[in-house]
Amino acid sequence: MSATNEPTRIDRRGARGIIVDEQDCVLFIGGYATPERPARWILPGGGIDPGESMRDAAARELYEETGLRVAPADLIGPVARQYYRKVRPDSTFTQENHFFLVRVERFEPKVTGGDAYEQDLEFNWIPVDDFLSTDGFEQVEPLLHLVKQLISGDVPAAPVLLESIGRQLDAA
Repeated sequence: MSATNEPTRIDRRGARGIIVDEQDCVLFIGGYATPERPARWILPGGGIDPGESMRDAAARELYEETGLRVAPADLIGPVARQYYRKVRPDSTFTQENHFFLVRVERFEPKVTGGDAYEQDLEFNWIPVDDFLSTDGFEQVEPLLHLVKQLISGDVPAAPVLLESIGRQLDAA
């Protein structure tokens, strides 16, 4: 990381959605805990394809991963960005994610496309006040602060830089 706390190399750029319903619950994808794995919840989204804008990628990913059809122009933001790093003993992968806000009436999410692993996604509408007590989050405090700010109507003029997150993977 550089002196500005930004990585020197970005391997992939991503677009993610902060989907907030009328009850101020946020839609997360991932999975509940099982005997084989811990719970893991993330915001829906994924990689930006070559030639695709961040906004178009966010709208596409939201549809593929949740079934929500939203016009790219109806997305607010980007309201934040965050680096995700996957560190292996021999390499580091860095993705820069850009976050867009969309307010919706609650809907029944469903996977409508995407990769094979996405077919097993589970969905969880989590009330903002339950973020800190919900298992499966990684460094959720910065996101909690941002979502509360957005719900109050305070949309930042420029994307907020959230604390980096990531995973340290052991050698296979």
